Amino acid sequence: MDAQEKQKDILISWKEIADYLGFDVRTCQRWEKDSMLPVHRFIDSSKSRVFSYKQDLDAWFERKNQSEIKNRRRYLFFLTPVLALVLIFIFLIRPQMPKNPHDFRIEGSELVVLNKNRKEIWRYDTDIRGLQDEAFYWNHFQFKRRGRGKRQMDLPLIMIIDLNRDGKNEVLFAQTSVDYNYAPSRLFCFSSKGEIRWIFKPGRKMIFGEKQYSSKYKIRGFKVADFNKDRPPEILVISDNIDMFPTQVGVLDNQGSLLREYWNSGRIEDISFWDLDLDGEEEILMAGCNNEYDKGCLIVLEPDFTSGGSPQTGYYKSPGLSQGAEMQYILFPSTDIGNSTFIRDPVFQIRIIEGETISIETKSGLFFEFDFNFVLKEIRFADQFENLYREAYEKGIVSEQFSPHVMAEVRTRLFPEVLYCNGEDWISNPLMAKNKSSAKEKGH
Repeated sequence: MDAQEKQKDILISWKEIADYLGFDVRTCQRWEKDSMLPVHRFIDSSKSRVFSYKQDLDAWFERKNQSEIKNRRRYLFFLTPVLALVLIFIFLIRPQMPKNPHDFRIEGSELVVLNKNRKEIWRYDTDIRGLQDEAFYWNHFQFKRRGRGKRQMDLPLIMIIDLNRDGKNEVLFAQTSVDYNYAPSRLFCFSSKGEIRWIFKPGRKMIFGEKQYSSKYKIRGFKVADFNKDRPPEILVISDNIDMFPTQVGVLDNQGSLLREYWNSGRIEDISFWDLDLDGEEEILMAGCNNEYDKGCLIVLEPDFTSGGSPQTGYYKSPGLSQGAEMQYILFPSTDIGNSTFIRDPVFQIRIIEGETISIETKSGLFFEFDFNFVLKEIRFADQFENLYREAYEKGIVSEQFSPHVMAEVRTRLFPEVLYCNGEDWISNPLMAKNKSSAKEKGH
């Protein structure tokens, strides 16, 4: 290279070097320090003028590019297994993300089932115009609860529970319409994946007296229980005839088959389970009313002998039903106070207090408390009853003003009016607890 060519090839400032490389001055200065950019100085001083040859810069830049290419290849070599692991996680681990039903929404006619993170898992369209809304189902979700501002119990109409004990939750959903005449009431069991496992249709055509009642029933609620704690759970379903008094109490297995049924001539308001005789198996307690006698009632059944019908005569008795196998069937006295406000003043709530007392409450606010042998121990009055009494006095329904003395007289009158069915008649003394063999003989 002659002197003229060398003069054309030389760059004599940081600005010329930066312009040639296509980067700013600061970047080029950093490269000199960190990456041995070929820059020379006219004298041995960092503050002196710099110069560099284009061919040296071209060679350095080429080496730098080759080095970066090798680094990228090396990076990709190590990155590929990492990407593979990520893909494995996405396609293999992700399906194991929470898929177990835990929660729900109602959107129009659809039931939307959610996982524990409230992410949608699946949905089912009932195709029902007027399906009860989400607020309604939330009041009937998982557990029974006292209705807000109402003297009634809201029994479950939707439950998420492991029926098969396989670690995966099933969804039990009672399809309920605002207009019961528009859509039939059905109990659905869905798998954790949203597959329909079974459907239970409540009720059937029944004859009471000489009249046949329709097969249209609405599900009031259900509860799940393993009565003896060592077998798959069973489902107790309460269903009301939409027109009249017949009420079906159906016991289903976890596959949706109807195992047994009991019929009451009146509505059932509440159900509870408790091992009353300490034999390791819970009994069924049901509260409601009996239309023939216009009174509230308490029904106690052994789970294995849930059969027959309530003790009735004439118009309210079904010729197709055997006599029920109740451990107890108890009628509660009505009062002018209760009858002036509530039809038949039904029992609407059952509570077990401290594991030794059965407390039942009527809609008018009467509490009847029994021991586990069904001996009546106490009658109490809720604020509801006292308020109703004062209103009744103002309206002239009762002649005496409210006072502790009057309440004591009412209590004394009510005690002997609590009646127990002995299978043939109504008596004022509690029956001895029936053992299972006697219940079986009576019910089968």
